[in-house]
Order: sequence, then structure tokens, then C-alpha cells
Amino acid sequence: MVQIWDIGRAALLFLSLWGYFFVIYRFGKVKSWFVPIVCMAGISLTLFWGGLLDRLAETADLILTGGLGCFLLFLILCVRGKVRGPGWSLCGALFAAGTGVFALLSLDLKLIHYDNFSHWAVIVKYLLSADQFPGADTVLIAFRDYPPGSSLFIYYVCRYAGRSQGVMLLAQNSMILSCFYAVFGIVKEKRRFLLYSFLGAGCAVLSYLNLTIRINNLLVDFLLPLLVMASAAVSYRCWEEKGRLCMLQIILLGFTGIVKNTGLFFAGAALVFALAMLFCRRKSEGLEETEKSGRRGVSILSMLLWGMLMIGGTVLPAAAWRYHLNTDLAGFTGKFEQRIPAVGEQEEEKMDTEEYYLEGLNAGEYGAPVGEDQYGQVTEDFLAAVSDPGSRAAQMLYLCTVLAAGAVLYGRIRLKKRWRLGWILPAGIVLVILYYTGMLYMYLFTMPAGEAVQLAGFERYACSVTVLYAGILIMGATVDIEHSFAVDIDERGAYRAYSSPGAKRRYQYAVLGTILLGLNFLYSEFNGLLSIRSDYDISLPGRAEQILGDRWYEGGETDRQRYLIVASDENGQVSSGEVRYVCRYFLWAPDMEVTESLTAQEREKAEEEYDCIIVLR
Repeated sequence: MVQIWDIGRAALLFLSLWGYFFVIYRFGKVKSWFVPIVCMAGISLTLFWGGLLDRLAETADLILTGGLGCFLLFLILCVRGKVRGPGWSLCGALFAAGTGVFALLSLDLKLIHYDNFSHWAVIVKYLLSADQFPGADTVLIAFRDYPPGSSLFIYYVCRYAGRSQGVMLLAQNSMILSCFYAVFGIVKEKRRFLLYSFLGAGCAVLSYLNLTIRINNLLVDFLLPLLVMASAAVSYRCWEEKGRLCMLQIILLGFTGIVKNTGLFFAGAALVFALAMLFCRRKSEGLEETEKSGRRGVSILSMLLWGMLMIGGTVLPAAAWRYHLNTDLAGFTGKFEQRIPAVGEQEEEKMDTEEYYLEGLNAGEYGAPVGEDQYGQVTEDFLAAVSDPGSRAAQMLYLCTVLAAGAVLYGRIRLKKRWRLGWILPAGIVLVILYYTGMLYMYLFTMPAGEAVQLAGFERYACSVTVLYAGILIMGATVDIEHSFAVDIDERGAYRAYSSPGAKRRYQYAVLGTILLGLNFLYSEFNGLLSIRSDYDISLPGRAEQILGDRWYEGGETDRQRYLIVASDENGQVSSGEVRYVCRYFLWAPDMEVTESLTAQEREKAEEEYDCIIVLR
């Protein structure tokens, strides 16, 4: 009976999402490519505001009900014969097939990455248990200052479709795949399959950068650049409809800004392009008629207003989160803020709270940044890591830069065309430089010294911006290819769309080559995920779950028992805090200590101090 009820709730969720998709497409006049990610971002933003008002559960139920109302409207219009069936396309069919494969695989995956258990999965579990944002006294959430972002959509899906790790991953991956789907929206000439195969191959190649942030985790380092790419596609296709462009970007960029602390950087990059499309492109292609009609001043004023609204909508959610931290979480010290330890009576008083038991957990993350005497060494190591040809990020940066520069020269010399890639490439380089500069600043002045000297998370952070860099170059190249065909496809059909039989043959070879390249990378990604899944039982989370189970408590409650975990420090799993994070997630207990060994005498003493001793083998 419970299983039937769970299936029913999941079905209601699906129908609700379908209803929103229909309304956004039919009445919002949004292109089908952009509907899924706009809907997901909109739901997340609505939940964000509901959570700030301490009405998270009520907001989620209201969203579900509204979607079911939209689905009812869809049924009514279907009965009246006012809804046409979806159009079929080869690109759409292939994307749907690939999406289905990875969706089914996601349901059978488990969380592996360290940071899932330090924050990303923990915050989702807390939201599902407590139906509210963490408060200042919610010590189980170590990084309470992290914005909720994508966790809110995962919460929404899991609230109705189930709380398993597979459902969490399905919700996260649905956002990732929706971003990829939106990227395909930049193609205007739908009958040129080469454009889709080239873009698809390019997106598949991005999986090469995703080994440290695979889709079998809830980390957002891969989602952030994809959101920017989706936003860029929206800006490119909707520039003529400035009102719709503004509204869509407010949703997408407002959501991007609260996905992570660095979300505003990515949102800002997308915002610059959106504003450029709003002003520069409007000026070059539409301002002449405006001048003739005597409404130039009105047009410029309206664009300024739309631009200001777009900027405000992008910044507002992040500003609201900062205000929430300064008020509801006043006094909480974030990971990248220097921690001032309590002394004297304050320290003794602190020992009586749960916060004390997180002292060991946070020892590696909280603390002063590196000293001036270490600036030179950290900077030298950082620059060496940036330019290291053995890293995936550096390899892709070099390769994309060389290929893009070669393509620009080819277009200029051979095709006699000024490709857009010629200005996208230097803009992308500037973007990467700014991002790396921010990373270096973080390591020198904000990150705790213990992590900074090791350049903690460097590969993941670097791959994140490289995905964006490679992604915008691929999108720019696709647009340039679209405008470089010698013959346009007209009403006579595609069979006359080539300048010569040789051109047609080269076109066919290009399609075949890009398809094979894309399938190769997708097949590699699929096999990699299957291999990870097969090794789950011998991983630390797998062994911990087998022993501890996956415990859930309602109403934000936690396990109040005191635990002692005994585990070896293999691969630094104890010293890094990974064992503590993983066990805290599965037990949902804040009061926990971890040790590498336990003598007979220590065991006797521990049996008196702790409620439970667990040996993790």
C-alpha cells in the first residue's frame, strides 16, 4: 500500500511538471528547448523565497497543486482539440533516447564523492527532514552559509518521488540534461543535422572534464557552467523579444546566483552577454527603423529599464541570502571566514553544546588563511597547477584555444568570413583569467591554510571554468558554421542545399565523424558510471551504508546518541574527516568521534563514554 502511494505521488509530480511545461510553452511563448530548465529554475527560486519566509513545505505543496491545475488546463484544451501533438525530429529523438538511458542509470547510482557527505547531500536530507532552512543552531549542517540553490529542486522532487539517493541524482541530472537541451536551442536552421551533431559531439566531449565532478554526485561545479551556456542560448535566440528575454534571464540567472557561493561570478558572466544582446545587437539590427519612426529615445530608455530589471533580478536572490545569513544566522562563521576561538568560560560553556562535537570535524576547514611567508609558495604552486599539461583542465584549455584560433583563421582566409568566434575566443580567455585570479585570491586570503597549501579542490574548480570556456567556444563555432553554408535550404528541399556533390560528401563525412565522436565520449561516460556503481560496495560510503543503514528522522530531529567510529586511515579517510562526514550522514547523528585504533583499555573507557562503538572495516 505504501509503495502504491509513493508511485501515485511520483505520478502527480510528473503530471505537475508536464502542466508547467505546457503553460510555459503555450502561454509564455517560450521555445521548447528552454522550457525544462526555465521551469526547474523557476520552481527552485519559488522554493527559495518560501524557505526564507519559513514556509518551505507549504510552498512545495502549492507548487505541486499549481502544476496539477496547469495539467488540468492541458487536458481541457486537448479535449477541445486545441493542442497539437509534439513535432518529431531526429535530434529530439536521439536526445530523448540518451536522456532516458542516463535517467535510468541515475536511479541505480549511489553517492560517492566526499563533498556529498560534507554538504550537498546533507542539506538535501535536512530539508526533507525538517522542511525548513538550517538555523543558527543546526549544528549537523557544517556549512550553513552555502546557498541552497539546486538542493531546493532536489528537495522538491524527493518530497514526492522518494528519498533514495537515486531519486536525488535523477533530480540533479534532470537539471544538467535540461541545460544541455537548452544549448541545442541556439540552432536556427533545424534541417542542418550537422549543426546538431557538431554541438552534440562538443557537449559530449565536456564529459572529459567531468571525471572529478561526475553526474553520480550532487556537486554543482558541472551544473554552474551549463546554466551559463543555457542562459547564453536564451539570450541569442530571444534578443528580439526584450521583455521575454529579461524575464527568462531573471529566472535563470537569479537561480544561478544561489547555486553556490561562486554562483554570482557565473551569473555575472551570463548577464554581461545578455546585456550585450539586449543593447548591442538591438542597436545594430533594429535601431535604424526606430530612428525613422522618431522613437529612438523611447527605445533606449526602455532597454535601459529592461537592463536594470535584469541586473536587479540576477542579484536579488543572492542579496536576500546574504541578508538571511546576517540576520537569521547572525554569529555563524562560514568556512572561508577566519574563526575566532572561544576562551575561558566561553569555551567551557561551549563544551556543553553539540557545536563542541563538530570541533574535530571542522578543524581542517575552519581557521586562519595562509601567512605572508607562504604567499610565494602558494602562488608558485597555483601557477604550476594552472599550466600543468598533465591536468585535464589545462589540456582542454590548450586544445580549445588552438582549435578556435585555427577555425577563426580558416574562416577568414579560406571562407572570407569574420566568424563570431573571433571575439568569443578573447572574451573567453579574459573570463578564464578573471576566474583563476579569483581562485588565487581565495587560496591566499580566505581559504584555511591547511587546505590552501594543498590547493584543495583545484582540479574541480579549474574543470568548472574550463567547461564554460569550452562550451561557449563550441556554441560560437556552431553559430558560425550555421552562417557559413554556401547554399541555403529553401522551399525546394534539402537535396539542393549543397554547392556541389563534393560539398555534400564532405557534409556527410562531417556528420558521421561528429556522431562517432559524441557516441564515443558518451559510451565512455556510461561505462565509467557503471564501473563506479559496481565498486560501490567496497567504497567507504558503501561499507558505511551496509553497517549503519540510511536513517531518517522527521521534524529536523537527529540521533542523540554518542558514537565512536573505529576505522583505518586508509587513503587519509580519517585524517581528512571523510569517515566522520559519511557516518554522520547515514546515522544522522552530530555527536560522533572517530579514531584509527582502540586498545583493550581504551575500549573499556570508551564503553562508558559512548552509547555505541562501531568498527568500520
